[in-house]
Amino acid sequence: MGVIENPPSARRLMSSLRNLGYDSYRAVMDLIDNCLDADASEVVLDITGSRDKGDMVITVSDNGRGMDEATLKEALRLGSETEHDPTDLGAFGLGLVTASISQARRVEVLTRTANGPILAGGFDLDAISESNRFDIWLRPAEDGADRRPQGTVIRLLRIDSLSNWDPTTFANTLRKRVGQTYRKFLRAGVRIRIKGKLAEPIDPLMQNHSETEVVLDDTFVLDNDHIIAIKAVELPDLGLAGNTDLGITPRNAGFYVVRNNREIIAAESFDLFTKHAEVAHFRAEISFDGSLDGYFKVDVTKSRIDVANQAFIDKVKEVCQTLVKQSALRKRRRANVSRGGLDHRIAEDMISRKSKLIPKPPALLEKREPRRNQGTHSQGDGAREREPRHQEFKTPTGLKVVFEEGEYGDAGYYQVKQDRSTVIITYNREHPFWRELVAHSDDPKVIALLDYITFGLCMTHLMMPESAEAVKQQLNATLWALLA
Repeated sequence: MGVIENPPSARRLMSSLRNLGYDSYRAVMDLIDNCLDADASEVVLDITGSRDKGDMVITVSDNGRGMDEATLKEALRLGSETEHDPTDLGAFGLGLVTASISQARRVEVLTRTANGPILAGGFDLDAISESNRFDIWLRPAEDGADRRPQGTVIRLLRIDSLSNWDPTTFANTLRKRVGQTYRKFLRAGVRIRIKGKLAEPIDPLMQNHSETEVVLDDTFVLDNDHIIAIKAVELPDLGLAGNTDLGITPRNAGFYVVRNNREIIAAESFDLFTKHAEVAHFRAEISFDGSLDGYFKVDVTKSRIDVANQAFIDKVKEVCQTLVKQSALRKRRRANVSRGGLDHRIAEDMISRKSKLIPKPPALLEKREPRRNQGTHSQGDGAREREPRHQEFKTPTGLKVVFEEGEYGDAGYYQVKQDRSTVIITYNREHPFWRELVAHSDDPKVIALLDYITFGLCMTHLMMPESAEAVKQQLNATLWALLA
């Protein structure tokens, strides 16, 4: 029958694209990316209306180049064919459409180039659903439209998905996110105003703090061509209150990845370490430009990165692994980590004996190469080499657990990390659960029961770190509320 065009269902596709994974802050920042790619020096965001009245509107305006008719048409196209420069913040030709529809059902655009007419464009998801066609409108703006000399205004209407429905709270959170994400642009003079207040640059490496120590500031070359910059710091220890106020926590430790001067990933571990209180003071910034997009697979929402080049990971480990260990050692000394006064031998011995029955995280499974025959087996004149077995064998290693005690402020009543086949669990002497209920117990069975329960939580943490971290934070908050 030959080749025929078989376009997707507009109704179903747009519905699916609404669930790409944007939160509201990332969606708005995707629109800011478009403003900065248009060389805007000023971006203004406003959030008006209320959820109760159903009239909430997000407006993003800039003083950039603006768009002519052809450019506006491409911007409203799902998968723009406009060629992107490697220095652009956008890379997929999807940003304006996907970011907008993740939050709103109607998008309106007003734009003007320096010497061109004011153009209006947009689309409506309800109309697309009814017609099942990717219809947009594109026409000269009506009289009375914004008469700015040049630039673009994007309005998101009929908003039905927002991370926080209180306009002031939403704006305050967004301002902080923008301050960190675009810190290099803000330092260079770009002004981003959100609900009347300017976003200020926020440096997660806290380089302006007098007690922050820069432990690495270097570049390395990937594939003899691409330059990657890396800077690592050791943050100061300001005590329980000071660390909490400045967000010096395990959750914020790690690598901050910057592409074309825009942060795309925050506090990534790259599997170099577990988010433990001992590494709370280690942070690093990795910077590269869009020419490395083939090596770093950034998703559409700019919220996740997959490193496709093992040489990069190897280099990061080479230059940073020792720094992470040194940071952890400093924290252990400050936290007075020791075996403590309680006897945990009952649980340690039982867990060791039962280790074969205990589910283990991947890092506690030993990989062995398949056995290969070293010669031939004679079978008369038809002697031939036996085919090697291409099966990977995995055997559980002997599991060992060690219980320690330390002083970690409000970092949770336990900390866990993994050293090869050993799981190291450190109780926090400063936590109210420990102070009120554990430290005064002299019954070995009670201590063993606590150890078993904590070990189960810790193994969940190691096997499912993302979900387990949320459970741990909620558990910690509840215990503090009940016992503090």
